[in-house]
Amino acid sequence: MSAPLNPDLASADAAIPPEVRAAWPRTARLRLPRTRPTELFSILFLLALVLAAALVEFIPGLERPNFPYGDFSQPPEWSLNGLLGTDALGRSILSRVLYGARTSLGIVAVATAIALSLGLLLGMLAGYHRGWVERAVDLYSNAMASLPPILVILALIAVVGNSVLTMMLALGILDIGTYARIAKGGVIAQNDRDYVLAARAMGAGDGRILLREILPNLVPALTAIVPPLMAGLIITEGSLSFLGYGIPAPAPSWGGMIAGSTDLLNRFPLLILGPVLAIVLTVYALNTAGDALARRLNSRERDG
Repeated sequence: MSAPLNPDLASADAAIPPEVRAAWPRTARLRLPRTRPTELFSILFLLALVLAAALVEFIPGLERPNFPYGDFSQPPEWSLNGLLGTDALGRSILSRVLYGARTSLGIVAVATAIALSLGLLLGMLAGYHRGWVERAVDLYSNAMASLPPILVILALIAVVGNSVLTMMLALGILDIGTYARIAKGGVIAQNDRDYVLAARAMGAGDGRILLREILPNLVPALTAIVPPLMAGLIITEGSLSFLGYGIPAPAPSWGGMIAGSTDLLNRFPLLILGPVLAIVLTVYALNTAGDALARRLNSRERDG
């Protein structure tokens, strides 16, 4: 057996009586909540989905999404392309689901980056300077929260036109207010903390206080709400594609696949199995991941 790295510390630790060690408060031990099976499944599913969507072109044997693979609405079979069956044109549903995942996840990721960056900036300015900046941010946030998201996006599409870029910008605009409200509340709560007052007393500028002192304390709370908000964007994007205002054809999308199968559902109900499972499992996994992050954040705050 190898010798301990620090014999003095090892001997001192061994000299602590067991009754004293047992009396230590639990908050003195860094313990995070155990990972639940549903959380583990959600994390693994999201990792597998992101990897499959990013590397879908390199999956050996997988047919292109717009190339015919089998017969008209062929039932599922034990093969890579036929695992979920084929659609009305004989194309592999699994291939279209994975290619659609790349499009949907890419749009949602860019939209989240837009909403998070702008919402964080506006919320921090509103919480730090207050006054007219706060009133303007609150007005925008409340206005966006009061409007149905699909109607807002449809209005933007009617003005700008239907494209992937329009979808990214429209979905990003929806969540700016939510991130701004959370960031504003966090800044207001941090404004009177000792480390902020000390930095201000030492002559630190507003920019340094916001970026170096307050921003790191906002990251955990913002990180916990990103997955649920992304899940909401997945549903909104799928709804728009189902209505015909989402991803332009011929690019595959989950909502578009469901919309294209509605006329045949009476005879071929398995046509929507693939895209429906993709949407349901992705939304479930994102919400579960958000709950797990929030639970770990609360646990660290209690132990701290």
